[in-house]
Amino acid sequence: MNLKSLQIFATIMEQGSLAKAADKHCLSESAASRQLSQLEAEVGFALFSREKRSLKPTVKGEVFYKEVRRILYGFDEIPDIIEDIKRTENAKLRVVGIPRLVRHILSPAIARTCQQDKDLRVHVDIQAMRTLEKWVAGFQFNIGLGRVPAEHPAIVTETFCSLPTVVVLPYNHPLSKRSELTLSDLDSMPMVSMIKDTLLAKDIEGLYHAEGRESDPVIEVATSYNACSIVASGYGYTIGDPLAAHSLGEKSVSIVPLKTDFMFDFAFFEPNNFELSKAAQLFKQNIKTVAAEYKLSHGF
Repeated sequence: MNLKSLQIFATIMEQGSLAKAADKHCLSESAASRQLSQLEAEVGFALFSREKRSLKPTVKGEVFYKEVRRILYGFDEIPDIIEDIKRTENAKLRVVGIPRLVRHILSPAIARTCQQDKDLRVHVDIQAMRTLEKWVAGFQFNIGLGRVPAEHPAIVTETFCSLPTVVVLPYNHPLSKRSELTLSDLDSMPMVSMIKDTLLAKDIEGLYHAEGRESDPVIEVATSYNACSIVASGYGYTIGDPLAAHSLGEKSVSIVPLKTDFMFDFAFFEPNNFELSKAAQLFKQNIKTVAAEYKLSHGF
């Protein structure tokens, strides 16, 4: 399966014409048609139905296009990735973390590390867990900060912080005066939760299953910060650790502990059998200190 045939297929889907696709990719119409036919032979199903001289996407073609577009989007980003790699060549410390650690854990620790080592050059990236593990395992970053467990076999972890499970409510909601909430207390409220394939969504679903219940989110989002922002707008509730909620600032939302023993564990992600530099070791110590200060300041 070659890249050109995928690009031609995507262009036909987007512009609705074989002729336009051929013109865009500097091919004759017959050459573009052959590329399309070869692609259909490889996938084993028709991508288009031929009606006179027009091409109409099949149901399978529509589904396939969604995946192809995602792949081609990643390919289109390669020039930016190359430039990013060039920018990080001189960095002595390369760190990647998940979004909700940025405000209260990652950023203060980076600032302290640079204050302590004036010559240090740091590159920081923020990614979802799936990307974070792959990048650390591939030695593209010295160290990652994410949630355990790690799924990649080439990753080792070291927990630096455990946080309680909380319910995030609109600011001054009547339930915010409670010292603790149960899932049944939330039955009358709409739920805002993570999309199904995230680790956080699986954890929340596990909390419901433990009580023989099913979660029924009205809104599904990609990040906990997004979920908390919707709640801050006055709608529904979300469940998670307190980091994203605190990132919104004071008097944005109310936070109440959920009655459960489940804790959110955050850890360093490091390549297996890899010796950390002095800068990375200093950074790790600052992360531990900042995390301890965060927990103390919020009574965790």
